[in-house]
Amino acid sequence: MKKNILIVEDEESIVKIINNRLESNFYDVDVAFDGKDALSKISQKNYDLITLDIMLPYIDGFEICKNIRKKSKQTLVVMISAMGTEEFKTKGYEYGCDDYISKPFSAKELAIKIKSLLKRRTELSNLTSKNISNFILIKDMKTIKVNEQELLLTPSEYLILSTIILNSNRIFSRAEFTQLIYDNYLGEIDDRGIDSHIYHIRKKIKQYEPKELIKTVRGMGYTIHEN
Repeated sequence: MKKNILIVEDEESIVKIINNRLESNFYDVDVAFDGKDALSKISQKNYDLITLDIMLPYIDGFEICKNIRKKSKQTLVVMISAMGTEEFKTKGYEYGCDDYISKPFSAKELAIKIKSLLKRRTELSNLTSKNISNFILIKDMKTIKVNEQELLLTPSEYLILSTIILNSNRIFSRAEFTQLIYDNYLGEIDDRGIDSHIYHIRKKIKQYEPKELIKTVRGMGYTIHEN
């Protein structure tokens, strides 16, 4: 079955560059040239992956990413922007993007990354189920619940939290999580990006459980302990 991809980009030349690298045998590709059109398409169709520029007419990429995450935790979002500063990258990850690519970029590398991201998302659904503390990791559904309430996690957040759950009582450093995300084709982020992911995971958990379930070990990293 073909994967549905949406390219959100106001420069037609860049749309052509991306589209020409995506194999039509594997992908159904839609295009939105402004923020309004992007939100309209997102509301009408479920996309497996969205490439998203930040500086767009009418509605910017951050607001679009925010709306994507309200609708779906599973849609992969790759931000592609000339705004390549650490501030913009951090903001992108805070809004829920899975990868951030600075312009100019290699279309060939992007196509490989899209293929790898979609492949890894499928593989993540096969993680073994496990109960720990107040968490339930549900087999084959890429779902984590806390106190019977499902957490709405991005793929990167899911990878971090599921890894901690499956390896309870082990401390993971920021560098290990950075490498884990990179090895699983979910982007390249730094220590601040990892801290941002942990912050948002904790925030989502606190909706249903006031106790701090993810522990910070000073100078070492993060862990979760069996009750």
